[in-house]
Amino acid sequence: MKRLQKIVSGCVLGWVISTSAYAQQNGVTPDSVTIGAFGTITGPGSYIGLGGRDGASLAFKEINAAGGVNGRKLQMVFEDDANSPTRALAAVKKLVEEDKVFLLLSLGGSNATAATVDYVKESGVPMYVSIASAPRVTYPFVRTLFRGGTTETSRYGELYAEFLDTKYKGKRIAILSGREEYPRNEGDATAAKLKAWFNTEPVARLEFNVGDKDFTAQLSGAERANADVIAFFGNPAEAAIAIRQARDLGLKQPFFVGTTMVDPAFVAAARGAAEGVTGFSLIPLLPGSKQADMVKWEANWRREYPNAPPGRPNNFDVLGYADAYVVAEALRRAGPNPNADSMIHGLESLRDYLVGPVATPRSFATSNHIGNLQLVPMQVHNGAWEPIDWHSTHASDVLKRYQ
Repeated sequence: MKRLQKIVSGCVLGWVISTSAYAQQNGVTPDSVTIGAFGTITGPGSYIGLGGRDGASLAFKEINAAGGVNGRKLQMVFEDDANSPTRALAAVKKLVEEDKVFLLLSLGGSNATAATVDYVKESGVPMYVSIASAPRVTYPFVRTLFRGGTTETSRYGELYAEFLDTKYKGKRIAILSGREEYPRNEGDATAAKLKAWFNTEPVARLEFNVGDKDFTAQLSGAERANADVIAFFGNPAEAAIAIRQARDLGLKQPFFVGTTMVDPAFVAAARGAAEGVTGFSLIPLLPGSKQADMVKWEANWRREYPNAPPGRPNNFDVLGYADAYVVAEALRRAGPNPNADSMIHGLESLRDYLVGPVATPRSFATSNHIGNLQLVPMQVHNGAWEPIDWHSTHASDVLKRYQ
């Protein structure tokens, strides 16, 4: 009888300790983990946040159907940042202070995400960034901030500059970029590496606003500068208009576009004018690909979202989906009683973690939290993006900053 009383007392004590641990760790209960996500689902950048949100939601649903993570189901609370720095900061504060989430998951663009970084640092809540490439997410290094499917803007600049120099032999390059955080950063990083690696400076730097419909002035500026290549950094809708207007104006120069535009939606909007455009993709297979793995993934996605509008799923659905699985795997490695520290260790233990053929592998280290340095060069051929045979041979400088 005394032995039974000790066992019962031990179980009660263990339950009290375990329950107390859950109470002390925001977002964790005996049967659930709450993840706070935010992204743009209204306004010009909505294609980013809607894709990220729906892709992540599909992944979490699959994970929960398979039993969850260490016996817990994953719950996602999502806030719209409207691509506004002010809205993004308010959304993150709500998720942390009111919803008491365990982890933050950024599924929006750089313009909004960058505004949350200082607050997130102070909060101590880990944040995993799936899409935003803003440099300050991962540099200077902060232990609680991670970058997943996207990569640091400086890496974009390296690959873009090398491609423009070696593929096009471009010596007179015009850069057209939006004034927002993401496109401006890509333009700056590309110009910096063209100068540092190839002693080439853009013959023109021309800017525009998100939502612009007339790019005549910028295109005319590129023509006056006698550019032999035009690099365009912005949104797919803007790029589609610009490339059509360029052809209407008689410009023959090849167009190179940033990763956001390497998406079937750009080709659909630009129509025949998109033929021959090049860029880099963050995912090895684009929606619409006939490769078996993407066909299977897209079929699963469409079963979940049967009434989706044209242009979906997009690349950001795939990025959100893959990074939700990365977060889940790190949470599994964080153990039965996860906290911020064990979650960070779980992420830092990932080496070439691959969700499947639709994603690039993720690797993190204790010295840097850039999970992906791989991009896939692509070109529009016969109305669709296709991988092309080009490989970077220049050693990256990105990780040197963290040594």
